[in-house]
Amino acid sequence: MQYPSVQGNRRPSPAPQEIEVGVEVVGSTRIRCLLDPDWGSVMCFRIAPGELSVYLGVVTGPGTSTPNLHLVSEHSWRFPTPEMREALRRTVLDLYRRWSENR
Repeated sequence: MQYPSVQGNRRPSPAPQEIEVGVEVVGSTRIRCLLDPDWGSVMCFRIAPGELSVYLGVVTGPGTSTPNLHLVSEHSWRFPTPEMREALRRTVLDLYRRWSENR
């Protein structure tokens, strides 16, 4: 049985090719940021040598005047202080702004 969304010519349109906002390097750890255009958010993933990629959280409303950072609770210890969380939020927003200006 095929699902209705993939039958015939009614396939969903492919995802945009340019969804990577940027990669922020912190020591040997990278934070990869991917744009989710459907939700208007930027998802953050921690990439460390020898480890699987870990979803850290999302910045919602990056194009608005009140963007927010939502960290996954079990990974919030990676950014234990309000200053570290704010620095991550600003970094992601800066990456998003540079990305959107170059589109």
